[in-house]
Amino acid sequence: MQATNENLRAKAVRGGAISMTAQVAVILIQMASIVILSRILRPEDFGVIAMILAITAFVGLFRDMGLSTASIQKTDLTREQASALFWFNLLVGGVLMMLVMALAPIIAWFYKRPELTQVCIAISTTFIIASAGAQHAALLQRELRFKPKAIADVCGAVVNLLVSILLALKGMRFWALAWGTVFGALTTTLLYLLLSGFKPVRPQAATGLRQIFGFGANVTAFELLNYFSRNLDSILIGKLWGAEQLGFYSRAYQMMMLPITSLRTPINAVAFPVLSRLQHDQVGFRRYYCRIASLLAFLSMPMMGFLTVKSEQVVEIALGREWIEVAPVFALLGVTGFIQPVASLRGLVLLSLGKSRRYLAWGGINAITVTIAFCIGIRWGNIGIAWAYLIVNYALIYPSLLFIFNQTPLRPRDFFDSIKLPFLASVVAIIIVFFWPSRWKTDQMITQTIIDATVFAAAFLGTYAVSKIGRDTIAGYLRLLSTLKPNLTLSK
Repeated sequence: MQATNENLRAKAVRGGAISMTAQVAVILIQMASIVILSRILRPEDFGVIAMILAITAFVGLFRDMGLSTASIQKTDLTREQASALFWFNLLVGGVLMMLVMALAPIIAWFYKRPELTQVCIAISTTFIIASAGAQHAALLQRELRFKPKAIADVCGAVVNLLVSILLALKGMRFWALAWGTVFGALTTTLLYLLLSGFKPVRPQAATGLRQIFGFGANVTAFELLNYFSRNLDSILIGKLWGAEQLGFYSRAYQMMMLPITSLRTPINAVAFPVLSRLQHDQVGFRRYYCRIASLLAFLSMPMMGFLTVKSEQVVEIALGREWIEVAPVFALLGVTGFIQPVASLRGLVLLSLGKSRRYLAWGGINAITVTIAFCIGIRWGNIGIAWAYLIVNYALIYPSLLFIFNQTPLRPRDFFDSIKLPFLASVVAIIIVFFWPSRWKTDQMITQTIIDATVFAAAFLGTYAVSKIGRDTIAGYLRLLSTLKPNLTLSK
């Protein structure tokens, strides 16, 4: 048993390192995409794609049916069960592809943009493409085999970028983004199939699927409800304010989510399967959660704090002066993103403990409040939506922790104890950078941003260094990100 536990620890550490490295590569590719494509294409081109994705994202919630999450959480998944899930996913992907193709003319009519019909049909093929690799990707994550998964994800991102740039240079406008998405998805799925080692058996009945489908149904229902908090803003802006304003908002939202996703995705990818294995060890579960939450706050809070306080500089450097309208929206979304990555661990707690019904209930509460806020905020356009998103996220923090952590190994205090030091250090750094003496400033935008970032980092780390706990925390992170593994005896 001890040897098995040591092996799991080693896999968790290696998986975390590989996943983080791959995510850094993907984030660099996506940053290159933002910088390059924003200088070739117009805001309207991004708005056209955002209109389609807002609708197809809703249909896409049914593609996986929560089965990938269920197969990762289930401790005794058999090959027959995995094969049955593969064939079911493939069937659903094909049905959804045909459904979106049929809906394409209606989507074009809704937005009063005839060109959306053909673009929507092209993007619909990603449903069956992604479905073909869904179980292969889930099994790689379940087994903590992140190297082949990382190869597939990075290669898909590279293909997406190259195809988009090539077609954009040829003047294909929004079609460049559409075909980049399709070929990127195709590359990723093909590599999942080749590298996973999983070969599904022919379709046949398998035992134990009822529990898996029940878990997956709750996850899917949650995603349906959560869809509104993720996409209602784009739908409202696109319908009431037009493609250009939606283009500005979508760029701001993407810039906000880019650093968040780059940190949250690799950490959650490792944390979910490990927490699932610790679901019967309350002490170990709580300890691992606190370490992961603390690490995520340490990485995300200073990053989002700096991006928010220097939003105009960041937007001008990344997108160009013509996109400066993005800055105030980005700043407000950045304040939301300050707490969002750590707060998102709430759902991971419920899923790893198998509490999918409570996960669904929380989704309903969140969707209702966010929908009301967006319907109020849309009156003031992009800024109103951004303010609504900010207020709702912070207002729900404490009530959500009381609801979600009830009858789990965690308490709301665990959340706040985990983030208090990075929160304080980030606030101190924000204040110092905002008010630091003007005689140290320069007219060179990039140079100024580098100087500001250096001052911010020094203030953040300096605040940590004041206390012994802070110094010990930094020392721990320097020891190969030891918080990515559970420092405890993993038991059954």
